[in-house]
Amino acid sequence: MRRGRSGERPRRIDAATMAALSPLPPPEEVFVDWLLSVPHGTDLEGAARSQIELIDSRPQSHPAAQCLRTLLLAMAGGHWHARAANI
Repeated sequence: MRRGRSGERPRRIDAATMAALSPLPPPEEVFVDWLLSVPHGTDLEGAARSQIELIDSRPQSHPAAQCLRTLLLAMAGGHWHARAANI
Protein backbone atom coordinates (compact mmCIF):
# COMPACT_ATOMS: atom_id res chain seq x y z
CA MET A 1 0.00 0.00 0.00
CA ARG A 2 1.24 3.48 -0.78
CA ARG A 3 2.30 5.63 2.09
CA GLY A 4 2.34 9.41 2.40
CA ARG A 5 5.41 11.53 2.94
CA SER A 6 5.16 11.06 6.69
CA GLY A 7 5.06 7.28 6.27
CA GLU A 8 1.38 7.08 7.23
CA ARG A 9 -1.16 5.25 5.16
CA PRO A 10 -3.47 7.60 3.27
CA ARG A 11 -6.98 7.94 4.68
CA ARG A 12 -9.90 6.62 2.68
CA ILE A 13 -12.29 9.35 1.66
CA ASP A 14 -16.01 8.63 1.83
CA ALA A 15 -18.30 9.38 -1.12
CA ALA A 16 -19.81 12.57 0.33
CA THR A 17 -16.39 14.06 1.08
CA MET A 18 -15.13 13.09 -2.37
CA ALA A 19 -18.12 14.77 -4.03
CA ALA A 20 -17.59 17.94 -1.98
CA LEU A 21 -13.84 18.11 -2.61
CA SER A 22 -13.93 17.23 -6.29
CA PRO A 23 -17.23 18.15 -7.92
CA LEU A 24 -17.72 16.74 -11.40
CA PRO A 25 -20.09 17.78 -14.19
CA PRO A 26 -23.54 16.18 -14.01
CA PRO A 27 -23.34 12.49 -15.05
CA GLU A 28 -26.10 13.00 -17.59
CA GLU A 29 -24.04 15.70 -19.31
CA VAL A 30 -20.95 13.47 -19.35
CA PHE A 31 -23.05 10.60 -20.76
CA VAL A 32 -24.42 12.73 -23.60
CA ASP A 33 -20.93 14.07 -24.37
CA TRP A 34 -19.59 10.50 -24.44
CA LEU A 35 -22.46 9.31 -26.63
CA LEU A 36 -21.89 12.12 -29.14
CA SER A 37 -18.15 11.34 -29.20
CA VAL A 38 -18.60 7.68 -30.18
CA PRO A 39 -17.79 7.34 -33.90
CA HIS A 40 -20.66 6.51 -36.26
CA GLY A 41 -21.03 2.78 -36.76
CA THR A 42 -19.39 1.83 -33.46
CA ASP A 43 -21.02 -0.89 -31.37
CA LEU A 44 -22.56 1.27 -28.62
CA GLU A 45 -23.08 -1.66 -26.26
CA GLY A 46 -19.43 -2.64 -26.54
CA ALA A 47 -18.25 0.96 -26.15
CA ALA A 48 -20.42 1.33 -23.04
CA ARG A 49 -18.98 -1.91 -21.60
CA SER A 50 -15.47 -0.54 -22.14
CA GLN A 51 -16.36 2.59 -20.19
CA ILE A 52 -17.90 0.51 -17.40
CA GLU A 53 -14.67 -1.52 -17.19
CA LEU A 54 -12.71 1.72 -16.95
CA ILE A 55 -14.89 2.97 -14.09
CA ASP A 56 -14.69 -0.42 -12.36
CA SER A 57 -10.89 -0.47 -12.63
CA ARG A 58 -10.64 2.40 -10.14
CA PRO A 59 -10.29 1.37 -6.49
CA GLN A 60 -12.87 3.95 -5.40
CA SER A 61 -15.34 5.82 -7.57
CA HIS A 62 -16.75 9.29 -7.25
CA PRO A 63 -20.54 9.22 -6.65
CA ALA A 64 -21.11 10.95 -10.01
CA ALA A 65 -19.04 8.23 -11.71
CA GLN A 66 -21.33 5.59 -10.21
CA CYS A 67 -24.35 7.41 -11.64
CA LEU A 68 -22.58 7.58 -15.02
CA ARG A 69 -21.90 3.85 -14.71
CA THR A 70 -25.64 3.24 -14.32
CA LEU A 71 -26.38 5.23 -17.48
CA LEU A 72 -23.71 3.29 -19.36
CA LEU A 73 -25.13 0.05 -18.02
CA ALA A 74 -28.47 0.94 -19.60
CA MET A 75 -26.67 1.57 -22.92
CA ALA A 76 -24.86 -1.76 -22.56
CA GLY A 77 -28.22 -3.48 -22.50
CA GLY A 78 -28.24 -4.03 -18.75
CA HIS A 79 -26.55 -7.42 -19.23
CA TRP A 80 -23.27 -6.46 -17.65
CA HIS A 81 -22.14 -7.76 -14.28
CA ALA A 82 -22.75 -5.44 -11.36
CA ARG A 83 -19.77 -4.31 -9.33
CA ALA A 84 -19.78 -5.79 -5.85
CA ALA A 85 -21.00 -3.25 -3.30
CA ASN A 86 -18.24 -4.08 -0.84
CA ILE A 87 -15.35 -3.20 -3.18
